[in-house]
Amino acid sequence: MSQPRQPDLAFTELYRARYDGLVRLAAVILDDDEVAEEVVQDAFARLHLRWDHVEDPPSYVRRSVVNACRDVLRRRRVERAFLRRTRPVERPAEPDYLGDALAELPARERIALVLRHYEGLSEKQIAEALGCPQGTVKTLLHRGTERLRKRLEP
Repeated sequence: MSQPRQPDLAFTELYRARYDGLVRLAAVILDDDEVAEEVVQDAFARLHLRWDHVEDPPSYVRRSVVNACRDVLRRRRVERAFLRRTRPVERPAEPDYLGDALAELPARERIALVLRHYEGLSEKQIAEALGCPQGTVKTLLHRGTERLRKRLEP
């Protein structure tokens, strides 16, 4: 049996080192463990296809996960709007105040807050992950924090 090529070995090491953390990140953003795993697996599949052309694989895969989470949140928003028009929404028996408040935030604010407070990323790293200027990240964090504060105040 032959040894794996060096890029395959590096990819495998990155996958082992980052997979669990990225699934947790996506699960916090999406509030759905199964969808989070699918998002991360898809991101690693895309990375593997582009491995020879990616300069910073850890940042690339994190950004892919964040972008995929944004897509999922966008689809959910459209689905919810459609379902609201067709049938009443059922509320869970036990409220999850923080989860509910996060779910009501615009996707970019929610992602920025999760990357900052859950992942511990700097504003610069969040800007790279979201593909926007650092000033935009500051605005997203400020607005998201204010919306959460207002939503969670008694």
